[in-house]
Amino acid sequence: MLDSRIKLRHLACFLEVTAQKSFGKAARSLALTQPAVSKAIAELEAILGSPLLERSRRGVFLTSNGEVFRRYASTAFAALHEGVENVSRAERDGGTIIAIGALPTVATRLVPAAVLAAKAEGLAATIRVLTGPNDYLLGRLKEGGLDIVVGRLSDPAMMQGLAFEPLYTDEIVFVVRPGHPLQHRHPLTLHDIAAFTVLFPVPGSIIRPDVERLMLGQGLTLLPDTIETVSPSFGRRYTRLSDAVWIISRGVVQDDVAEGYLALLPVSIDRPTGAVGITTRFDVVPRGAMNRLREALRRLAADLR
Repeated sequence: MLDSRIKLRHLACFLEVTAQKSFGKAARSLALTQPAVSKAIAELEAILGSPLLERSRRGVFLTSNGEVFRRYASTAFAALHEGVENVSRAERDGGTIIAIGALPTVATRLVPAAVLAAKAEGLAATIRVLTGPNDYLLGRLKEGGLDIVVGRLSDPAMMQGLAFEPLYTDEIVFVVRPGHPLQHRHPLTLHDIAAFTVLFPVPGSIIRPDVERLMLGQGLTLLPDTIETVSPSFGRRYTRLSDAVWIISRGVVQDDVAEGYLALLPVSIDRPTGAVGITTRFDVVPRGAMNRLREALRRLAADLR
């Protein structure tokens, strides 16, 4: 039987301390004093009759019993948070809202199709879509401003507290307008591309390091004429109006290539690929409308695979 002495503040303090690995940081995050947080943890340990945390110079760590309790506490706390949030959203907006973060370079094709498919199957939620750099979207997800992010797998430090479900892999491609001077050149190298304006990923974009490594691997340290962008609309239009070469993820231009508006260059090198998938918070259990949208994403991603 659940001990009625366990209060919400006990769980909140325990989970924040385990997340921050520090009583001081947890106190600041919860807008409490450090003694208040310490008291809540001591009360919780006394109620359970077992130490949950170990303190050392390196920080705060879970005991074996603390690890077991954390799994159940985080699930219960997340379910309660989700219930309160859904009620407040329904009261405020008249229904369920799903806030999606979509990385432009990998998700512009998948997300619209998934939303359309989910709505055709009866999804009645209001959908909000936010695009931006990968790290920005993941930050918003951690803050609770987004429910789900569809994009690339980020570095381990950025993925703390998040769960990633891979859907498919996306590769970097080189695209031009139909009839471009390089379109039918064989063999074609990156040194040939350097003679033209190159649309290059902006610093901080998820594919920028991959493209830089690709260039360095071919001995290219400088491109004389570049435009830095990951905007699909700008890249699509500029490439069609000029002899520029656009370096971008395949998912962004797949439909344009299939419909003949853009053409892939046959560059004879191994191009980097990256995992595209669904990122959610560990402390949120997806239900209802969210599950319906996730299922639509999975089905459509199977076609891309």
